[in-house]
Amino acid sequence: MTDLATVVTLLDACGRARVSVLLISEPGVGKSSLVRGLAAAQGVPCETVLGSIREPADVAGLPVVQPDGSVGLAAPGWARRLAEAGAGIAFLDELTTSPPAVQAALLAVALERVVGDLVLPDGVQVVAGANPPESAADGWELSPPLANRFCHVQFAPTVDEWLDGMTVGWAAPPASRAITPDRVRVEAIKALVTGFVKAKPEHLQAFPATEAGQGGPWPSRRSWAMLAAALAFVRDDDTAARQALTFGLVGEGVGIEFLTWVAAADLPDPAAVVDDPSLVDWRDRPDRVWAVLSAVVGWAAAQGTVEAWRSAWRPLLAAAEGGAVDVAAAAARPLSLCRPRSARVPAAVRTTFAPVLAAAGLGAAA
Repeated sequence: MTDLATVVTLLDACGRARVSVLLISEPGVGKSSLVRGLAAAQGVPCETVLGSIREPADVAGLPVVQPDGSVGLAAPGWARRLAEAGAGIAFLDELTTSPPAVQAALLAVALERVVGDLVLPDGVQVVAGANPPESAADGWELSPPLANRFCHVQFAPTVDEWLDGMTVGWAAPPASRAITPDRVRVEAIKALVTGFVKAKPEHLQAFPATEAGQGGPWPSRRSWAMLAAALAFVRDDDTAARQALTFGLVGEGVGIEFLTWVAAADLPDPAAVVDDPSLVDWRDRPDRVWAVLSAVVGWAAAQGTVEAWRSAWRPLLAAAEGGAVDVAAAAARPLSLCRPRSARVPAAVRTTFAPVLAAAGLGAAA
């Protein structure tokens, strides 16, 4: 189970990354109280949608004939109120008692924040609550497409946490430990995720064989992208939050492999690598070299200057000269895509790095 402070941190990090969160617990643990308390603490509305008593139209929108004769989908009141407020929490409660038709209607809400023809503002977070199917009244397993749109968090406050909540009120939740990343950190976290997938491509899309597994977290292109987005908001030394977030998006088995790989990779600061490419052993494992170069490319894209873009070629050149030509060529492609206007490939790279440039489609004249 995940402690209350870590749950609050995950809700904050995922909310800012636009990743939906599913709180899972036995009935009566306090999911609804926590979500309403967080909304109250933030001074934003919380709209609760009980899936067990809703029809698909309550989520997907009611067909309405427009003056021009076309048919639109009118958003229900709860969505309109959140849109008018500009921020808030859409709490999809009793998710595992939602019939399959309602779960299907929730797909666009969970991933794209779309309700009928209404797009919810960026300030609206989607949080769901569910009991395990065996503990839910007339429960259903989550459909795989819906399950794969959430970060699954096992929630069970300790006795002391419950006593604190009863004493001071659930509107005073623990402080979040989430951080606000700059673009360089965002790109560096992306490099960690892509580096792992480069090393373990079999984990990019691993659909579970069992129905129970399909209703939980599992690795997909979507969940890896969500992990890269949300992990940037979690401190590197926040072991509990990093683990819960990773397990909640790609599953425990693959999550352990990913976190072990991240710890072993120990990637250097990309700016330091740009200044001194000799900091890296370019004869190291191809997956680690790929992650380092991906971080360098992300650093150059984040800087957005001609000088940074030209400097970023130095580690690619060093990698190619160190024997990692194929990896450097692969990194040269995204680097070429973020080229600032009027920036040209340095002369030393054009003459010494011709095979990689050709592989990247830049050519000698670039």
